[in-house]
Amino acid sequence: MKKKYLNPNYLSMRNIIVSFVFLSFSIFSFSKANNPVVMTELKVKAPFEMPAIKIPDFKKCKRLSITDFGAVPGDKEKTTLAISKAIAEANKTGGGVVVVPQGKWLTGQIHLKSNVNFHLNKGAVLFFSENPEDYFPAVHSSWEGLECYNYSPLIYAYQCKNIAITGEGG
Repeated sequence: MKKKYLNPNYLSMRNIIVSFVFLSFSIFSFSKANNPVVMTELKVKAPFEMPAIKIPDFKKCKRLSITDFGAVPGDKEKTTLAISKAIAEANKTGGGVVVVPQGKWLTGQIHLKSNVNFHLNKGAVLFFSENPEDYFPAVHSSWEGLECYNYSPLIYAYQCKNIAITGEGG
């Protein structure tokens, strides 16, 4: 009895097609992620042509309290780390509101990410560290109109979209 062998070119082409189909399904399944941040357009009357302003609406986004991530009033390291973790989680899920509850919170730098609303509840007060070491590593910035790397600002966002700082805190 003769054995039948498949053409190696056929197998190679078949593997390429199967890989392409699998990759296509993977890409499309991730690209349709549910983004809870809804954009609201605001038309502005001006004496010149002006495009609509798009405002992110975080009403349908999950609220993430920094205390759920380990923030402790007066503990700079724990609070800084908790704020960073909450921002990362809000960004990872497609959008969220990072809530700073009432109280006095000592922290280092805060780096926002896309689709994050940093919200300070009434009575929430942020105290930023006075130690210059807490504002490293250096970040892309500008000084007197020149682009450079410098200490991080207290609250920083670079190449982000759909961010907000809201609330009645101070």
